Amino acid sequence: MRRELVMLMVALAVWTIQPAVGHSGERIALDTEEQARAGIVVRPVVEQSFGDRIRVVGQVVRSPGSTVTVKTVVGGRVEKLLATPGTAVRAGQPLLTLHSHELHRLQSELLQSVELAKLARTRLRAGEQLLQIEGISKMELEQRRQKALAARLAADATRAELRDLGYSPGEIEGILTRAVPDPHLTILAPSSGVVLRLEVEEHEWVQGYAPLVVIGDPRRVELELQIPPDQASRVAAGDTVTFLPVGRPDLGGKAVVVTSVPQVDPTTRTIVIRARITGSSRGMVPGIFVEGTLMHGQSRSAPSIPEAAVSRLGDRDVVFVRLGPEEFEARPVKLGVFDGNRYEVLSGVTAGEEVVVNGAFFLKSKLLKRAEGEG
Repeated sequence: MRRELVMLMVALAVWTIQPAVGHSGERIALDTEEQARAGIVVRPVVEQSFGDRIRVVGQVVRSPGSTVTVKTVVGGRVEKLLATPGTAVRAGQPLLTLHSHELHRLQSELLQSVELAKLARTRLRAGEQLLQIEGISKMELEQRRQKALAARLAADATRAELRDLGYSPGEIEGILTRAVPDPHLTILAPSSGVVLRLEVEEHEWVQGYAPLVVIGDPRRVELELQIPPDQASRVAAGDTVTFLPVGRPDLGGKAVVVTSVPQVDPTTRTIVIRARITGSSRGMVPGIFVEGTLMHGQSRSAPSIPEAAVSRLGDRDVVFVRLGPEEFEARPVKLGVFDGNRYEVLSGVTAGEEVVVNGAFFLKSKLLKRAEGEG
């Protein structure tokens, strides 16, 4: 243990006196066979945009206004479902039929109120004729007129209730023609779209104003992201977000911040940020969790390297640069912003050079052994 500690201290001392800048790091020769055993893998240094970055997490949600929840005004029993989730429907297309005792009552009231209104009009016309021969007084005629008005208003009110339930004027006249109440109500799609969710099952009893069906556009989704409150002031509409669905790196995408909600979520203690997905939203299903980077302010272009390429030696960050087929150089670098995957490089390497991203530990060990030998 003491020997290993001494070896590490010697190596650190050697690296401390090495130049901290420039391209004059230690060089290591490694033949092809040794590289294969060490599992050496290199990746090029690439130019990347960097700026004021904030790590964000969140999930895919449906865009506001992209869904319509169809409800029932009257309670009753779901008699038959006429659509299933995933079904495309047109505006006015039947979604389900409801058997409602309340509907039966309303239709009965309509039939009764219409008959009472007819009777009241007949008595009013008869009263007007009787008044001419002084068969009734003006007061009695006025009473008949008020009763006729009340009966008409009652019939109109019941008609209005039925129209609110979705009955067309023609269907209401059909009820009056048949003179028999029908307790069935067909719920129609208020707009075209896709049935996203059924809130009820066949033969289920539902209360008035209960949700029945959710219709919408499944393609209209966005991101709902969360950031710490102390970073919320740095975010503005138009900022860009690069994100990856958790567990699905093949579905990565970009989004643009639309707005933030200036309120701390009591559960997560974070500020909610809404971002519109740009380009295709293929595979972006509501409920998928995402993580990403929000870029704020003016971006800048700089060389970048993967996190795995960076090794720590002493008080410096070092990368191993391939100089030739069998030669590598341990080169000090000055790092800038880290976006969660790659580092911005302020100095030390340039775009196009190749750095070791796998097997760097082997190269680091070679340096430590060399330092021990020199000691």
